[in-house]
Amino acid sequence: MIRDEDLRYHTPADVTHDWAETSFFSVYVPEANLTAWVYIIARPGVGAIVCDVEVIDGVGRYSLDARYIDFQQHLPLPQNFESYSLPNGLTFKGHSIRNYQLDYIGVDDTELHWTVEGVMEPFDIHDPAMDPLASTDANASGFGAAYANHFDMTARTTGTLKVRGKEYAIDCVTTMDHSWGPRGERGMRSMGWINGNFSAKDAFQTIWTFNPLVPLAEQFALAHGYVIADGEVRGLTKGRIQAVDRSGPFPSGYEMEVEDAAGRKYRYTGKVVAQHPWPCYSCTFAKFSTVEWSDGSHVGHGLAQENWPLDSLTGKGLAAGA
Repeated sequence: MIRDEDLRYHTPADVTHDWAETSFFSVYVPEANLTAWVYIIARPGVGAIVCDVEVIDGVGRYSLDARYIDFQQHLPLPQNFESYSLPNGLTFKGHSIRNYQLDYIGVDDTELHWTVEGVMEPFDIHDPAMDPLASTDANASGFGAAYANHFDMTARTTGTLKVRGKEYAIDCVTTMDHSWGPRGERGMRSMGWINGNFSAKDAFQTIWTFNPLVPLAEQFALAHGYVIADGEVRGLTKGRIQAVDRSGPFPSGYEMEVEDAAGRKYRYTGKVVAQHPWPCYSCTFAKFSTVEWSDGSHVGHGLAQENWPLDSLTGKGLAAGA
């Protein structure tokens, strides 16, 4: 079970350089096809914190295609992880494990002010009371030891986002997450983190193991996930997903079917409407996609993040075709 105390650092007494505590928050503005996010990686073992603030609004293949990037990797580690301000202009406040405030004053008349409110309890992937696929084996997490402690949470985010002088009102449902554990930059796992949001009462979040070296239909296997149906959070037991029409490593969409513990099935079809090669770690070539999802009755949006670690995948010819 995840508690309010988990807002704080979990630093071991014998902390190593690769220990990490991470948080991810995002918003989507449908009328502008605009996705923005804040990603935080604290490294107590080396006394530094990474803060990535980015905005995209189209399908891009290069970092230069983004609307805005402020990615700083060597900021001083704050004393507290639940409340801090960074030299890059980000101020973070965790009021509780379900409620957050993010404020950021960047460059070129860019800023954000987001109030994040969880619409559910944090989904602990290692708690069998929540997750039917929970396991004490970190290898079953989808991301190895990097997800030794991890939760996902569907949340409503409100506020404003200004990008290079143009301001947007924010009121959307997205998925945030938080992890802590060893996260080395060699031997990082391939994985998929994929969600969709139709409303605060109708959404899904999934984590997949991922092998891009096999045929498309065999690449993903469900590690964890939930759907919110009529406001009820339901842990998943089975699932399949397939990327559609990859251009090299970049997918243009997905087809998904998942099943909960009661045997209820959910089918989703998604098309990529914005995309970015995301250098969240210099050791990986991650694919960040904004996906427009349909469940046959409703249309929503979510994110699909695929982690492609470079140490294990270079030399395989994957840039030409996956």
